[in-house]
Amino acid sequence: MLGDRIGVMRDGKLLQMGTPDEIYNRPADLFVANFTGATNEIVGTLLERNGAFGVVDIGGGNRVEASLVHGIGPGEKVRIALRPENIALGAHNGSNAFRARVLDRRYQGTQTVYDIDLAGHRLEALELGTAARHGIGADTQATLPRDALWAYHDQGTARDP
Repeated sequence: MLGDRIGVMRDGKLLQMGTPDEIYNRPADLFVANFTGATNEIVGTLLERNGAFGVVDIGGGNRVEASLVHGIGPGEKVRIALRPENIALGAHNGSNAFRARVLDRRYQGTQTVYDIDLAGHRLEALELGTAARHGIGADTQATLPRDALWAYHDQGTARDP
């Protein structure tokens, strides 16, 4: 159970105040995103802006559409945060659809956690259900919904490749 309003602080500074839904689904910065469970990060370069969204080069000629959280301009380095449960395996929906290879999987009864290689990035994907659908080494489709990809200024973290 969560309160009606949540404040996330770091080093005595209030980073974001909002409803649980706002904090979880529209984190104000990378710290808040990671604090609330966005364990995947993809580094790239913003190629173009289109309102609240942008096209990001994530390497190897691959591009994704992502939600731009701050005033990021073309040519700037970004770090995209993405939650494991927002990666749709076996689906080809929308513009952010890629081939992915299953590197590892951890069956947990009501869910399976996969480590996948997507466009040269190792990501964690979570799939609900009591049956693991993808074997280690399998190729599958993976879709990353643009509303669930949050691009922030890349200030570097301990997760740098």
